[in-house]
Amino acid sequence: MRRMPFVSSFVLLLLVGMAASVSAAPVQYVRVCSSYGTGFLYLPGTDTCWNPATGDIREETIGGTWRSLWPYPEGTWDQAFERDCLGRIVHVGDFASTDFSLNAYNKKETAPFPLVLPQGQFITKVIMSGGFYDPRTPSQGGSNSIFGLCLRGRDPTLYNPALPPSASNPDYGNGMLPIGCIANNRIVNMPRPYSVNATAAYPQTYSFFPTEDQTVIAGPFTYGRQLVVGTDITLYSDSDGPLLLTYHDSTNNTDEPLAGTLSVWVCVGGTGFAKP
Repeated sequence: MRRMPFVSSFVLLLLVGMAASVSAAPVQYVRVCSSYGTGFLYLPGTDTCWNPATGDIREETIGGTWRSLWPYPEGTWDQAFERDCLGRIVHVGDFASTDFSLNAYNKKETAPFPLVLPQGQFITKVIMSGGFYDPRTPSQGGSNSIFGLCLRGRDPTLYNPALPPSASNPDYGNGMLPIGCIANNRIVNMPRPYSVNATAAYPQTYSFFPTEDQTVIAGPFTYGRQLVVGTDITLYSDSDGPLLLTYHDSTNNTDEPLAGTLSVWVCVGGTGFAKP
């Protein structure tokens, strides 16, 4: 999804097209985002900055700079994903919108799922089905269907020595390594699960010198002993930040949880699995 040779005109058409397809909201012109260097644009209706040449997404949050990749990779609707996995399928879980809670980045995520892989094994695909929707408009999901759901790796025992610890460094401590993201509107009300190739390795490993004199080598450390499923980018939603995964009931003036169930699996491949 990073192949965009005619990016300037394509970006404008893409963003305007999204606005028209999601709601009748007025068209917003693309604004330049200068916070992260050249090439970044604001996604209309958000405070999120996007570099269309690299797919790099950045957003300032209460926990620091949130980073991701967008557009999300194209995948396939695959009813036979268990058969098509050249390895083993791991069921991460089935989640209601109420199973997500706020993290340090003002996004919502599930409780961690432990996954320690043997050396030479890694996640090759991320599969999701179900999705969340506004129960008042179950046939179309409503504007809340336009957001991303990401599987991310984290390990609270590990830090990346190449990056100093800071609140704005998501690779420090809880790594939140993005493995694969799928737009909710790809899966909501669809009869088949949606499968995408992993966009980052899980686990990653680091070997480094932990002492000042650099005489003791520790590692390699596995970057990824837990998985979480979390919300990512919200476009044209009436429920942002803490209200994501909710809809506003104007009758009672309350925020209610979105309906639906999200099911998540991963395909683990690599060493130890016979080739077809």
